[in-house]
Amino acid sequence: MAEVDILVIAPHPDDAELCCGGLMLKAARARIKLGIVDVTRGEMATRGSVRQRQRESAAASRLLGVQARENLGLPDGRLNDDYRLRRALVRALRRYRPQLLLIPHWEDQHPDHAAVGQAGIYAAWLAGAPRFDPQSARGVASDDGLPYRPRQVLHYNNRYGIRADLVVDISDVMEEKLALARCYATQFGPGRKAGEPQTKLSNPHFFDWLRGIHSYYGLRVGVRYGEPYCVKGPLRVRDLKALVDKE
Repeated sequence: MAEVDILVIAPHPDDAELCCGGLMLKAARARIKLGIVDVTRGEMATRGSVRQRQRESAAASRLLGVQARENLGLPDGRLNDDYRLRRALVRALRRYRPQLLLIPHWEDQHPDHAAVGQAGIYAAWLAGAPRFDPQSARGVASDDGLPYRPRQVLHYNNRYGIRADLVVDISDVMEEKLALARCYATQFGPGRKAGEPQTKLSNPHFFDWLRGIHSYYGLRVGVRYGEPYCVKGPLRVRDLKALVDKE
């Protein structure tokens, strides 16, 4: 498994693209190494099948050019912040060793998202505890440095909205983000089978709503489209130029 700079942990295939697509596209443009870990196969989704979701995530991954993507295969709709989930996330972190970790908000309305968000907070710390799941702890600690842990954890938005601590300007990649989401035609399109159940995601106006959400967060920071994230704890600033940049 290749090490990456940014790792997105997504409860279901399509969550990474829908919630973090703008940041990931900008990272890809900057040649920043990117990985995605999907926790479940999305088998509880109202529309589409696991096999279709696999093909859709493969198509999205090709558009993004991610360095790594895997699926942990945990049961959709039955995730809890427990030892099994924490251990699976710790193992993923130790495999990919990202500096930046993106996980759901810990109070997300979807139970799977909330579970991954909360477990991800603890996994980011436990990844640096060599005696936690010692079978996967090779290289975690060394004599000349601190144990490996992600440097920063960001929590991403979902369709219900969060109070953002930072907003990434995605104005230049907004159309590409919508194209990423459209890779998941079973979720965000009319569907191929007659009589498929209507969902909020398959509503013809969904992409108008999605654009509106990003317009709202963009307005908050004076750009056309913004992708929101929040943090627990303060952010470290190493380069003061970022605070005085007029762009």
